[in-house]
Amino acid sequence: MTIIGDNNTILNSTSFNQNKLPNYSVGFWIYLIMFILSICCSIFIFLQFIFKRTLRTNINNHVVLAVLISSFLQVISELPLVLVYFRTNIALIPSDTFCAIWCYVDYVFNVIILLLICHASIERYLLVFHHLFIYRHLILLHYLPIIFSIIYPCLFYFGFIFFYPCISQYDYTKITCQGPCYLFERIPGSIDLLINLALPLFISILSNIFLLSRVVHQKHRMKQQQKWKKNRRLVIQLISIVIVHNLIWLPIIICLLIELFSPIVDQVLIDLSVNLFTYSIYIAIMICPFVSLLGLHDIGRQFFSQTSISNKILNIIRPRTRTRVIHVSPVSLIPLPKLNNKFEK
Repeated sequence: MTIIGDNNTILNSTSFNQNKLPNYSVGFWIYLIMFILSICCSIFIFLQFIFKRTLRTNINNHVVLAVLISSFLQVISELPLVLVYFRTNIALIPSDTFCAIWCYVDYVFNVIILLLICHASIERYLLVFHHLFIYRHLILLHYLPIIFSIIYPCLFYFGFIFFYPCISQYDYTKITCQGPCYLFERIPGSIDLLINLALPLFISILSNIFLLSRVVHQKHRMKQQQKWKKNRRLVIQLISIVIVHNLIWLPIIICLLIELFSPIVDQVLIDLSVNLFTYSIYIAIMICPFVSLLGLHDIGRQFFSQTSISNKILNIIRPRTRTRVIHVSPVSLIPLPKLNNKFEK
């Protein structure tokens, strides 16, 4: 996301050090390896959901699956553009139309994932402590929030990126071409930051803190190990994904809020926002499938058990030096019949 403030402040801060572009060769190879591994892990998880009906019918997995699908679509659609940018220090297609589409894809998927995680945090509390209530209102409390989390960002950014009455001045040497023009307007930019980013993030953090404290308190109060194990599985399934995304997004949102309300933008915050935090979001997206395996226990065990294949391959390639042991069954001795000796006197 781009820094928000008055027009002059934003344009100057986001275009600092334009003559000296950083070298992204190391980042390219790191992202490329993570890109390939993330796709393989996502495909493995999707195949498990396709062939195992119990995974699809369990409502605990629906939001997690929606987050995984959103992350996968962002990886296969946007990460190739980021990889090209790392190699060339310029957008794949230096045109305003391409930059607008790139911004749209980036912003939509980022907010979809944040909204889904926010909804999952609230829903997980209801599943743990009020599961009968949520089952009675399944459409209202389960399916409609998921649909809203997907449709709302698509409509919001479609209107603001392509139809907001301003002229975007894209910088093809910046990631996502520096951003569309509405970000440089205080009111729409502030709405985007506060409503679409900050609000779901802080709701997610507070919901998970409350959920964890309630679960721990219940464990010590009720002393019911069976129920504790069930609640623990429900919490771990979500908390692994939540922690990764919140750890990445929290410093970003804090920096953007400081830049929004501070009359003077600190250069250190600008450097962090442009050179570090922007690229850390992609890391959270690429490791999302691996983190989700911590909550999907059956799939996780099966996935990590596949690593034994490498050991089998090594055993095949490794020369066999073991001595073959031949088991010989004991043979009973049968006495021969006594022969008559003709020369015996």
